[in-house]
Amino acid sequence: MNLLEKLLGYGKKILNETELQQVIKKTDYSLFHHAVGKLVDDGILVPVKSAGLNGRLPPLFNKYRLIKPKEDLAVYLETIRHLNPTLNISGYLRRPELYKKHRYIVEGLSRYLWHSAGLLEKPMSRKERSFSIWGWEKLFDNHFVLVREVLKFNNLGDDFLNYYDTPEPFFEYVHARQEHMTVLILENKDTWYTFRKLMQDTGKNIVAGTPVDVLLYGEGNKISKRGALEECNAGMLGGKRDQAGRFLYFGDLDLEGIRLFFRTRNGNPNLDIKPFSGLYKLMLKLAAGVELPVSPDKRDVTVPLSEFTTMLGFDSTDVLTVFLARGKYIPQEIVNYQVAADILS
Repeated sequence: MNLLEKLLGYGKKILNETELQQVIKKTDYSLFHHAVGKLVDDGILVPVKSAGLNGRLPPLFNKYRLIKPKEDLAVYLETIRHLNPTLNISGYLRRPELYKKHRYIVEGLSRYLWHSAGLLEKPMSRKERSFSIWGWEKLFDNHFVLVREVLKFNNLGDDFLNYYDTPEPFFEYVHARQEHMTVLILENKDTWYTFRKLMQDTGKNIVAGTPVDVLLYGEGNKISKRGALEECNAGMLGGKRDQAGRFLYFGDLDLEGIRLFFRTRNGNPNLDIKPFSGLYKLMLKLAAGVELPVSPDKRDVTVPLSEFTTMLGFDSTDVLTVFLARGKYIPQEIVNYQVAADILS
């Protein structure tokens, strides 16, 4: 490693006398002074005059600015000329510094266009396409902004790579696939499985008077992830934004369960999501006279309770006074197999 490489490797733009000594390693001051003077003459160091002199003879300045030598970008020109002609060769020849920035991505894309362009005619998932082009399935995700910049500079549309995004998977049971389906989202697994088992075993799909085509296990907070349900609807249930069916939500009846409903609705604003009034009313009816458990949720977070109870069609005061105000909750498992069997027709 020569002296310039050592200075660049030191990682500082301005070095004081002590730091220069650590790099140059001349204990004799006259030799050190000569080495610094040569670096100044070569344009590698520039004195920071405002820092003053060191007071020794012959003097040196207390600080020097390191001048990074300009890179010879001409070394890239020949490689640019061999890119696939689909790419913006003339643009990169004019701006080799941009080619240097895009190099890994654009060279992988060029190889793909030379040898495997036919694979672009059929779609792949985003990670599949990323691996197919660059041999790294996460390149597209980790460098998404840069990949889009490369496509734009090369006058290639966002659809050029012909990939699709994969939705967040949910456990689902499709009882009857229709153009406009009613999807029942169940917060907890046991309740989802119980309804699934009953619908499979009996062939019945009318729950508390409402025909249900799909059972979806919400997996707690997973269903409330922004856009997760919209992606699931489009990618797995075959729904279209302007033709989506309706979504009914059913979870624990407590403050967190109500928050979860609103987070799910707010995270998927393009879907019609409502609480399943019939099942929540049934929970309240079943809970009458039952010693309810204490809710583990002690957080002081605002809950739009009035809006929720209005959507259900009953008085919020009743709900508050019966159990919520006392810190109680009704788990949705109160609608057990026998209860579910009775309300399924």
